[in-house]
Amino acid sequence: MTIKEIENLSGMTRANIRFYETEGLLRPARNSNGYRNYSEEDLNTLQKIRLLRTLHLSLDDIRSVSLGQSTLTEVLSLHIPHLKKSAEDLEHCRSICSQICADGTDYRTLDAEHYLSLMDSPSDAPELKEDTLMKVTSPWKRFFARSIDFSILNLITDCFLAMVLHINVRSFSAGILIYDWIAPMLLLLLLEPVLLSLTGTTPGKLLFGLRVTAPDGSRLSWQDARYRTWTVLRYGYGFSLPIYHLIRLYRSYQGCKNEEMLEWEIDSVLTLKSKSTPLQAVEFLAADALLLFLSFLAGQSGALPVNRGSLTTAEFCENYNQLQEYYGISRPVNVPDTAVYNYMGIPMILDENGVWQNLPNYSQSFTDNFGELPALQFTETDDSVTEISFSQSYEDENRSVTSYGDFMAAAAVSYICAQDDYFLLPVTPDRIYREITEKAGTYDDFTFAAAGVIIECRIDHSGYTPMEHNSILVPEYGQDPYYSIEFTMRKAE
Repeated sequence: MTIKEIENLSGMTRANIRFYETEGLLRPARNSNGYRNYSEEDLNTLQKIRLLRTLHLSLDDIRSVSLGQSTLTEVLSLHIPHLKKSAEDLEHCRSICSQICADGTDYRTLDAEHYLSLMDSPSDAPELKEDTLMKVTSPWKRFFARSIDFSILNLITDCFLAMVLHINVRSFSAGILIYDWIAPMLLLLLLEPVLLSLTGTTPGKLLFGLRVTAPDGSRLSWQDARYRTWTVLRYGYGFSLPIYHLIRLYRSYQGCKNEEMLEWEIDSVLTLKSKSTPLQAVEFLAADALLLFLSFLAGQSGALPVNRGSLTTAEFCENYNQLQEYYGISRPVNVPDTAVYNYMGIPMILDENGVWQNLPNYSQSFTDNFGELPALQFTETDDSVTEISFSQSYEDENRSVTSYGDFMAAAAVSYICAQDDYFLLPVTPDRIYREITEKAGTYDDFTFAAAGVIIECRIDHSGYTPMEHNSILVPEYGQDPYYSIEFTMRKAE
């Protein structure tokens, strides 16, 4: 039978049952999956223990009788004088003991259920309340310890996404959100059982002085630790599913606060070695801030170009193609769909010579509605790019104009962040990208300098009106539109 079934049949709490297992008074069998399988003999043993503890018999005496080192009559005969010294509320217990002695009952044949039925309220016995393993409540400590562990796992996930796969972890795509949801839980199932079986703690638990052991004080086996972690995810966090996650957190909080035995505590014991101190709160805030900062750096590292140092034209183009995918850059184009025009976007790809690759399905529609992509000019010295520039102008043409902001920003990150003297802080790739995009969106002249690279942009236009909610200029009706842009990015002398 399961732990829940034997709880109901024996009238004991789960904490009592686990305690008697640690004391060696109960030894249930285990199924192949590691779960306990309680037998009728185990139930009978628990009822005997319940009766004898209700009669205020010590655990040592019960152990001695169960091992055959003493007879039940001998132990109870010695116990009766002690009961006589107790208050009137123990009189009933004395009479039961006397009845057992008069019946000449041995421990092996003791009918515990019969004698329990003669007692008024055996469940109120103080000995049964004492026979439990130490329970750590402190729900907030436990929650914050777990949050530190999850923050570390999120950091590992972000590092892999950003630094290995070069994926923008700050994007809000469905794929990234699902990955950030599933990956930390998989890592928890993989890493926490190893840590608990080897050290008995995790970084978050260590910070708060928490430790997990087997009921006998030894380290958990890997199998028991894995079961504990799985049960925490299932019953404690609800697998982080929306709404259900909050419900499980609330129920776990209430159960912990009320000193209930939580589902994942059946085969393990949580101990607390330190009391709450102001320093502990400061350490938690510092650790949390550090993990957030490291996660931010990981995300920024993902934006660093693949090629560093002195770049050839082909290497710069490879950097740009990587970053246009990282930032999700596309150029607007109206594509006919029957009688309706849908606003869409296409990626901007450079070949190894710095020439834009035309996409056959979109190129003609693109040039009909928007300005062409500017041709890049490269200046090289000793096979190293020292200057990149482009210019573009339109006059009296019925074409909308974009700011080229994303294009210039990605080109700037591709070149500036590749320099030998570039450092991730304080001018991060995102800061370069954001500032150039914002400056370009004003359609005014601007300059920008970082890591020994100077960027200059000159813009002149008339006869255009900006579209609402985006940075696209459309020709004004009855005007002669004119637009000109010159962009230069070069190494400072």
